[in-house]
Amino acid sequence: MNKARPILLIAFYNGKALGVRYLAKALKNKGYEVNIVYYKGFHSSKPSKTTEKELQLLVDLIKKINPLFIGLSVMASLYLETVYLVNKTIRDNFNIPLVWGGVYPTLFPVEALQYCDYVIRGEGEQAIVELADALSKGTSVEQIANLVFRKDGQVIQNEVRPLEQDLDVYGYPEIGGEGHYFIHNDTMIERDPQLDSFSYELTASRGCPFTCSYCSSINLRRVYIGKGRYVRFRSVESVMEELNEAKRKIKKLKIVHFWDEIFSDDEGWVDEFTRRYKQEINLPFEIWGHPLKVDENVIKKLVEAGLYKIVVGIQSGSSRIRKDIFNRPESQEQIIETSRVLARCKVPQVIYDFMLQHPFETEDDIRQTYELCTKLAPPFELQLHGLNFLPGTDIVQKAIELGIYTEEEMDRIIHSPMQDQFDSHWGARAGGDNKKSAFWYALIYLIQFPFLRNLTFYLAKNHQSPQHVEWALKLYKLFKPAARFRELSRKALLVAGIR
Repeated sequence: MNKARPILLIAFYNGKALGVRYLAKALKNKGYEVNIVYYKGFHSSKPSKTTEKELQLLVDLIKKINPLFIGLSVMASLYLETVYLVNKTIRDNFNIPLVWGGVYPTLFPVEALQYCDYVIRGEGEQAIVELADALSKGTSVEQIANLVFRKDGQVIQNEVRPLEQDLDVYGYPEIGGEGHYFIHNDTMIERDPQLDSFSYELTASRGCPFTCSYCSSINLRRVYIGKGRYVRFRSVESVMEELNEAKRKIKKLKIVHFWDEIFSDDEGWVDEFTRRYKQEINLPFEIWGHPLKVDENVIKKLVEAGLYKIVVGIQSGSSRIRKDIFNRPESQEQIIETSRVLARCKVPQVIYDFMLQHPFETEDDIRQTYELCTKLAPPFELQLHGLNFLPGTDIVQKAIELGIYTEEEMDRIIHSPMQDQFDSHWGARAGGDNKKSAFWYALIYLIQFPFLRNLTFYLAKNHQSPQHVEWALKLYKLFKPAARFRELSRKALLVAGIR
């Protein structure tokens, strides 16, 4: 074990925290003692802000550990309200270097330096080890690639290093072990929260081949222009080693969730993966998909191996919105054919993801989304939500250029309180002043229920009738809890081992 002081890493609202776990693994491989705090539990719609009691628990833990430095994983603007409070508490009570990493400080390193001493941009496994070496030995940090810091009052932003092309070099995150702390609901538990989960999350790749305007991936890709291939895959052997360890250590494990932005469609990789997964793991797993990355032969093999759920992003049934606003190239027919492939392959649970009722969308756009849904091959379910303006994404600038928001208004939206941002993303959408838009939203929601399809056709034909509009809105309110109940029932069956 390295004789330097321990290192403390903090993840926010994420007990799985893949990025932090990878950094911890890199540091431990070099002999450092690493502690991880999983600060606050995840809630998809009602995240709770930190309390004074939780902050005091963190202060007491820092006193006990006396770390060399404290790293904060700041992935997005959604949780900045709590991140700032934690950061201020550490500053007020300790003279310990603070390091920020993650998507937000990668894209906004100068802003992040207002709160911390160092920013690690991009993939940080090598940079964080070099920073730990420099701080423990008292040597210069000036030559550390990916590092941003201040010198003589000036911001120094070093080049990012080339992307590691062999992801197997990083291994996989540690599962369990010592030095894991979960702070939530005014209590602290000294245990890896992942060990008590029914699911395990992992990534078999890094990077996304697409350039959606609302996503940070394209902005991260620009950071690495000229630094090597951006989309990379781990070997099947590496993935299976991780899954086998997860299966051994997580006693309640029932579900595997691949967190890849787009799951591999390479047939050779899939052939090896499906053969070994069925033999060695044999648990239901879920993936994310894209209409241009759904191959029938690949999906068939994945279903045979245990694929039980795929979430496919469509985002809008309007070609105009997809092409001009979201920068998505797929056509209506390609989306429809994707749904046919998934239906033919009998994927047990197919979910299509849509972002609706945002400022770029007209009534005609949302009507086109309903019409597209009528052509999708059933059965399917829908995941409907609003549009979050993530800082640094292309769609932020597009909204400003089109005069939808001023820069000041956009800044207020991006940095609004945590609950306000979640409410705008996941809150009830059908209703409000625009009854016509709410009507089409309601029909979109209802069409996922097979026994309501014909009724939505009838209501759509009578969309000019105020009475039929009211019927649709009332049905939406009536059936809104049904999808939630369906999902909870399905999860209960999976946990019980019933597929």
